[in-house]
Amino acid sequence: MPMVSDRADVIVVGAGPAGSTAAKLLADRGYSVLLVDRANFPRHKTCASWINRLAFDRFTYLNDHLPDLIENPFYGVAFYDRSIARKAQYIERRPSGYLSLRSKFDDGLRRIAVSAGARFLGGCAVVDLLEERNGMRVILADGRELAGRILIGADGAASRVAVRMGVRNGWGPQDYVLCANTDIPFSPGKIDAFYGERFPFRVYLEYDGIQGYGWVFPKKRHVCVGIGALLKDGRSIRPLFHRFFQDLLERNHLPPDIPEEKVYFDIDPVGGVYRTPSLVRGRTVLVGDAAGFVSGSTGEGIYPGMVSAEVAVELVHQALQSPSPASVLERYNRAWCSELGEYVKRLPGGEREGQTRGRIELIFRAPLVPRIVGRAFLYGEKPSIGTLVRSFLA
Repeated sequence: MPMVSDRADVIVVGAGPAGSTAAKLLADRGYSVLLVDRANFPRHKTCASWINRLAFDRFTYLNDHLPDLIENPFYGVAFYDRSIARKAQYIERRPSGYLSLRSKFDDGLRRIAVSAGARFLGGCAVVDLLEERNGMRVILADGRELAGRILIGADGAASRVAVRMGVRNGWGPQDYVLCANTDIPFSPGKIDAFYGERFPFRVYLEYDGIQGYGWVFPKKRHVCVGIGALLKDGRSIRPLFHRFFQDLLERNHLPPDIPEEKVYFDIDPVGGVYRTPSLVRGRTVLVGDAAGFVSGSTGEGIYPGMVSAEVAVELVHQALQSPSPASVLERYNRAWCSELGEYVKRLPGGEREGQTRGRIELIFRAPLVPRIVGRAFLYGEKPSIGTLVRSFLA
């Protein structure tokens, strides 16, 4: 058997928000951590890159690094109907969260983890995993082997770790939405002149009848345009995006001189955690997109990914002190529910899809509904009187 080239208490595969958060929190506890990613950073990631305020309230250390993580704040959300004819909005006085580029946000989180003591190995693709008596062995594409007592899989929606664990071979067609997204470089002065300095981001619910939505997020030096949908009947995301882009231009939702830019495509496993039979196999744990921790109603995965990492880290800490680490880690399959169960739940589909569409219609008919739906969209809150009260205090 080849010699192990490096060892650590914990190996984290994937340096996105979930992986870097796990690495940082483990390093803070004094554990040796190897943070491994197939890419060299900074790297592109297809994502609208909005991070809600909950992440910055919960992970307070982020606020000390804002210039390295974010582009600009946003203040609430403006909803448009499927024909871009009607508008309803929920505005907040303080930032609802921040817009960024994933190349910037993820690299900032990675550097925070490294500063905490984690060691980063970039450009290192994982090709196989082996569970041994006292830990895990990770085999890299270049032939090197790493050894750790516990492994955390945070390697995204197309997780190699999940496949090698035997949890799944991939997501089924009903388990994900297709997303198209572009961040178009544009003059900061023109962005401010067109959208204003304090703006809500824009969401186009059920555009053209899709089960999903489009978006326009004005960032500091970019305008982000995208659409995500659970497509049926052979519909393709590419022409849908281009039609959406042209409609936005014609209806003056984009600056008239904005150029077309390369469009990127990816999948988003919305609410996928509910269709993953187990997030633990022996000494291996899945977090973030790899586990399907993505909001079932909005597709937002940064906040739930980071929280899933935090929940996992607490159990990894306990497992590293236990003579039976696998039995401790198994508790993760239930522990995440109290923190994220509502946040990642999907909207009713199938026979109840009409019910969901009816509720969306209320956004444009009842004056108080945008306040409730706005907070549900931004923060995953369950619609209630309390949600409405908080909307007036925000």
